[in-house]
Amino acid sequence: MNFFGDYHTHTIFSRKPFLPFNHAKGTLEDNIKAAKQMGLKELAITDHGFNHKYFSCSRKKMLSTKQEILRLSQKYDVKVYLGVEANFLSQDGTIDVIPKDMEYLDIVLCGYHKLAKPKRLSDKFKIFVPNFFANYFGTSKKLKERNTQMIINAIEKNSIDVITHLNNKMKCDVLEVAKKAVEKGTLIELNEKHCTFTEKEVRDILNVGGMFLVDSDAHRPEKVGKFKRMESLIEKYNIPEERIVNLNKFPEFLNLKRKINNK
Repeated sequence: MNFFGDYHTHTIFSRKPFLPFNHAKGTLEDNIKAAKQMGLKELAITDHGFNHKYFSCSRKKMLSTKQEILRLSQKYDVKVYLGVEANFLSQDGTIDVIPKDMEYLDIVLCGYHKLAKPKRLSDKFKIFVPNFFANYFGTSKKLKERNTQMIINAIEKNSIDVITHLNNKMKCDVLEVAKKAVEKGTLIELNEKHCTFTEKEVRDILNVGGMFLVDSDAHRPEKVGKFKRMESLIEKYNIPEERIVNLNKFPEFLNLKRKINNK
C-alpha cells in the first residue's frame, strides 16, 4: 500500500529537562530522514500536548522548532508539518491547545493520555482515575457515557484534525463519536501501535461516513512510515481505499485549510 504521509510521530522535542530519559528516541532530523528513506512525501511532528505531566511540547520552543522544521523540510525534500498530540483535559471538552498556539501549529491531533493534567479536580476523579482502574476491572456504562460525551464536547469546541487511538485505555461509544467527527470534519486514526477497533466498530464508522487516517505513532525513527498491522487490518475489514485519506493521496486537514483560506 502506498501511504503518502505519516502524521503522528514523536521526537525528543517533548523531553522535560528534569527527566534523565525520554519516551521518544529521535530528533526532528532523525524522523524526517527516516520519512525520506521510507519514500513518504509528507510527515508531521506531533509531540505530546502542553499539559502532559512528563512528556510535553514547550511553547517557548515553538518558533525555533517551526523554523528548524522548515529548514529540514527543504533539505530532505519532504513536506513537514508541526503538529501536536493534544490531551483531553475535562468533561466539558477542554484540550491543551489554545488559539494562540495555532500561530505555529499546522495540525492538531487529540487523544486520551492517563498522564495528562486534568483541568479540575472533579475531572481527575470522574474521568482519569476511573479510567485507570477500568483498564483492570472493566468500564461501567456510566463511565463510558462520560468518556463519550467528553470526546464529543472536545470535537465540538475545538478544531481537531484527528482523534488518535480512539477507544484505547478509555472506552467510549465509537459510533456516537464517529457521528460528531463526520459532522465536524475530524478524521479518525488507525494507529499502528494502539488500534483496538473491532470489525463492528470499523463498520459503524464507515456507515456514518467516517474517514480514516493511518499513522505510525512512531516514538523512534525506525518506526516512521511503518504500517504493517494497519495494512492487515484494512485488508481484513475490507476498508475502501477512498475512506483512507493518506492512501494514494494527500489528506486535507481542517487547520491547514483554515490557514490557507486566511492568507
